[in-house]
Order: sequence, then structure tokens, then C-alpha cells
Amino acid sequence: MKRKNILKFVSLLGIGSFVMLAAASCTSATTPTPNPEPKPTPNPEPNPMPNPGGGMNGGDTNPGNDGGMDNATQQLAAAKKELSDLLATQNSNLASYADYAKIQNTLTSAYTTAKSTSDNTSATLEQVKSATSTLQTTIDAAASEKKTFDAANPELIKFYNNLKTELQSKTTNLESLNDPQYSGIKDNLNSLYNSASEIVNKTLIPATGNDLMRTDVEKVNTELMGAVSSLAARKTSAENLFSAFDKNVLVKTNLTAGNGSQVANDQPGNYSFVAFSVNAVTASDNLPNWNFAQRRVWDSATAPLATTTTENGAQPEPALTDVSWIYNLTGTGAKYSFTFNYFGPRTGYLYFPYKLVNSSQSDKVGLQYKLNEGSVQAITFAPTTPASAVSEPTHTPTEMASSNEMSVANNDMAVVKEANPTPTVNDIKVAKVSLSNLNFGENTIEFSVPSGDGIVAPMIGNMYLTSNPANTDKIYNSIFGNSIADNNTITVDLLKGYSLSTSYSIYIRRFTGLQEAHTTDPVYLVGWIGGNGARNNDPSIRNVNSFPVVNNQERVFTIYVNAPTAGEYNISGSYISTMSARSLNFSTSNGTSNNSVTILVTAKTDWTTLGTFDTASNTTTTTSRLTNSKKTLNLQKGLNKVVISGVSNGDTPYIGNLTFTLNNNPSSNTESETRQST
Repeated sequence: MKRKNILKFVSLLGIGSFVMLAAASCTSATTPTPNPEPKPTPNPEPNPMPNPGGGMNGGDTNPGNDGGMDNATQQLAAAKKELSDLLATQNSNLASYADYAKIQNTLTSAYTTAKSTSDNTSATLEQVKSATSTLQTTIDAAASEKKTFDAANPELIKFYNNLKTELQSKTTNLESLNDPQYSGIKDNLNSLYNSASEIVNKTLIPATGNDLMRTDVEKVNTELMGAVSSLAARKTSAENLFSAFDKNVLVKTNLTAGNGSQVANDQPGNYSFVAFSVNAVTASDNLPNWNFAQRRVWDSATAPLATTTTENGAQPEPALTDVSWIYNLTGTGAKYSFTFNYFGPRTGYLYFPYKLVNSSQSDKVGLQYKLNEGSVQAITFAPTTPASAVSEPTHTPTEMASSNEMSVANNDMAVVKEANPTPTVNDIKVAKVSLSNLNFGENTIEFSVPSGDGIVAPMIGNMYLTSNPANTDKIYNSIFGNSIADNNTITVDLLKGYSLSTSYSIYIRRFTGLQEAHTTDPVYLVGWIGGNGARNNDPSIRNVNSFPVVNNQERVFTIYVNAPTAGEYNISGSYISTMSARSLNFSTSNGTSNNSVTILVTAKTDWTTLGTFDTASNTTTTTSRLTNSKKTLNLQKGLNKVVISGVSNGDTPYIGNLTFTLNNNPSSNTESETRQST
């Protein structure tokens, strides 16, 4: 049946039309190069003209078929181009969400899916359009989510961006802290940078896990920005700790008296020097009724300098001297504590002077400390080994350099604790305490007495902190008021250095307007050494304690000289006196015989002319119990305890500006000729 229909269609169409249709179809596919043909004139044409279209309708028998195919192709191509253009925004678009990991991941997935459709050569028009629409929707949703988040979290974004910016300086800042003295700063700063990196790596909208908390980001931002802005100051502090020390002067308000304590009274009002080389009270088994004392400068023989204030009257001016002592820590809960900032390595070293109040305490002494929230640590004392100089021999910075380098490099290692010499009444010793696991920044240390029947603390003085034990000599110089010049000259500041006396009468006084003074006013001189007179007090002075009382040869004043090298030293200084000759003796007990120098001085006017003496000069008289006068004092390397006294129970001049100079010409140390000073 089907075949009959086809034959019928062919017969109706006509053979000619069928052939013409076939020929037209063939020529539409190819365009062959025509061969030259003869063109006769006139051109014969068939008559009648055959119908070129063939068929019943003539012309194209399949109108619109080829045009429909071109339109679909064009639509698909246009859709793919639109998708391709959208895919081209991937890099820039994803980069704008670098700080929004969750959004960026969603976008990345959408771009990946759309690209797979774009790369699919078999994708239909609808598939391409769907991929484009889905990607655009995701892009729009990402922009909307970011906008909403930014509007809701401006502070979080600000702190986050600060961290991103500061992280760019991480390498530079950390590389500036490679020296060992900066190890504490570097560890702290590196830890803060790591915290900042952790936040930035999570991004503002993390891909997984909890969202960022503004308070957490703000905390890290504040700490990091603070550390960076303080970097220069902290480096300076660390350098000072490494090359020198920090001094923490005792403050009375930091002292807590024990429950029921009877020793919290003010220091005696008539005291100038407040540490004695004899028992401080009349009964050897009693304690003083004051727990804190500070050296006071006097303005006359009977009254101390008045407390002065600043111009606005709000705050007192700094004291002329900060030599202070904690006398005791008696009673339950008694303690002394102070807070300090520390930016050095984890291990530091604390130094402070100490001594006994009374000799009866020698077998009952105890002291302990607590650093921050750590456990209580005992400060141990061992019997003193007899030494040729003072009980605290020192090392030079050069000798200690190698051991120091090891201690700094291994500052987290366990520190071996050293036993300090047992305290005595007649000597000032210096304690050294190794402090492990110091906080970076604020630290608090607390001193107290161990529990036990009759246990008492020694007197303790100002605190010195260093990160480098090679600074021991520098600390000693500060404690005892020593300054050392390049030519091995040691000047002892009697105003600011720790010292001892045997009588309340010995004092330090300020003088102004003295004749022939070659130093800038005022000058500070120590008087009432030796003799048997008692220094009187103005009636306005309260809380008078006329003890200890020692007279004549035993009324002595003790200073400490930290000699950089052993040898014979000349002594020079300033004085005021009467027009009658007075003598002064300097001596040490360093194992050498006749190790003392006595000078004889006479003033031009009574108490108004500042004179000078120098045992290296022929203008200064030196005397001795031996035939020859001795002009130098033998000092050993390190601390030397020098005792200053009168001669033959006589009175002495007021003295100050003491200087000890190494004598490089030993042959001139003695002479038989006695000259009168002028």
C-alpha cells in the first residue's frame, strides 16, 4: 500500500520535475568550477520553456527547513557565549570573597558546575541556559550575603583587617628580635602573630566550624597592636635588663604589717643613717618597734630637711636619697610585695642588700618569696666562708660572659639555686635569687617569713632585677654608691650608697655656700664620726631614739668600695673642720698587715671652708703608727669593706666626695716626711 502511494506521487510529480529537484539538491551542496562551453548565438531555447521548479507548485518544495536549523544553532551559540562570559568573572569574583571562605566555596562549586556544562559539546540550549541562570543566582546570592554580613559586623571587619595588615610586618618585626636579650619579646610577639594568622586563615565567614566572635578578634587585635606599638620601648627595657638592671626602690605602702604587730611605728625621728653595724636596740633579744626606715638628710646639726612639695603642692619631690630598709616582717600575714614589668628571657636574677638587726637572730633567720601564683620558695643562707675582702666576692663582666650566654640561650632550663651567705649585724651582704618562669610583662613578687617558732627575716634593702648575671658588679656599684672611671678611680657617693654606722649621732648633712667650694652647691658631708659627743635634736622632733650609742674609736662609719682591680689606692675627698687639726682613719681587714691610712687636716676657717685632701699629694699629711707614713690603702678586686674612724678618741672632720684611685707607682706609697696640709 505504501509502495503504491509512492508510485502515485512520482507519477503526479512528473519525471522532469523529479530530475530537476534532484539536480537542484546536488548543486546546493557543491559549487563546481564550470567548464567552458560553447555559446552559440543565438542561444537555442526549448519551446515551450520547461518549468524549472518542477512539481505542481513550482519553486522550493520545502520552504523554511534550512532557516530553522540556522536559528537553533545561533540560539545555542549565543547561550554558550553568555555562559562563557559569566565564567570569565570567576577569578576576580572569587578573589573578592577571599575573606569569606564559606561564600567563596559555594561560588567555586557553582562555577565548577557551570563550566562542566560549558565544556559539554552535547549540552542542549536548555541545559546551557539553566547553568547560566543557576550561576548568576549564586553570584547574586553571594553578593547579597556579603553585603548583609558587612552591614551587621563593621567592628569585626575592622579588627580583622587590622590583623591582616599587621601580618604583613611579621617577618620584619620578628627578624629584629633575633638577639638573645629579646627572646622574651620574640616569643610573645610570635605567639600573637600566630593567633592573628589563625583568625585570618579562618576568614570572616569560616567554611567550617564556629563563626568568628568579635570579642575574640578584638582581644587579639588589641594585644598585637599593643605589642607592636610598644616594641621599641620593650626592646629598650630588655636591653637595659641585659646590659644593666632595673632598680625597684622599697615603698613603705607595699609593706603589710602582721596581725597584732607591735612593730609598725614610724622610724625614729632623730635618725639620719638607719642601718647599724651594732645591735639596733638596747636589748639584744628585742626587735625595733618600726618595720621600715629610710635615710634622711639633715639641714642643720639638730633638724632634718623639711619635706618639700612640687609647685602645685600636690606631690612631694623625690627624696635626695632612696636608701631604705625593711626592718622586719613580724606577725601573721606580714609581707612585702612589689609589682614590676619584665620583658627579658624567662629567667631573671634578683639582687638585694641584707643584714641582721640584732646578733641574737643569727640562728633564727629565714626568708621566703612567692613569684606570681607560683609556690613559695625559700631563700637559703649558708655560713659565710672567711674571705680576704668582703663576704660577697664578685666576678668581672668578662669572666661571666661565657656562662651568661649559656644561661640566656637556655633560659627555660632548671636554674640551680645558690645559697647566700648567712647575714650578720656588722656587714651588708647582697643576696642573689634566680627567678624562673617570669611572666612576660607584669610580675608580682612577695617576701615573707617561713612559719616556725621565733623565725625572723633579715633586714632587706632595695631590689635590683637583671636578665644577665654578668651585671653583678654594676648592681653592686649602684647599691653602694660606687662609680668607676677608666683610670681605676672609684668615687663613693656617701649620700646614695648603702653604708653602716655604729651610732645614731653619725649623720649626713647638706651644706650650701661654703667658701672655696670647687663643686656645685649643695654638698653632702658625713659628720660625727668618732669622738664622744652626742648630736642634739630640735625640740620639734618626735619619736626620738638615742640608740645605738657607741663613742670614740668604736664610733665608726662603714662604706663599701668595689675595686675593679687589686692594688694600692690613694684616697681623696672633701672636708670641713675647725682650725685645729683633726684626724681620720681609713682601714680594711683584707688580710694584709697595717692596711690603714690616717690623714690629718686643718681648716682655714671653722666649718665654713670646704677643703680637699689627697694622699697622693704632698699637701696632705698622712700619719701612721709605724715610722713611715702610709699613703695608700690596699684593696682587693671586688667589694672591700672600708671602715672610717677617728684617731686616739678624737673628733673627726665632716667628709664627702670620697675617691679611691689606683696608685701605679708603689714606691711613693710611704714617706718619712710629715707635711702640714694647707
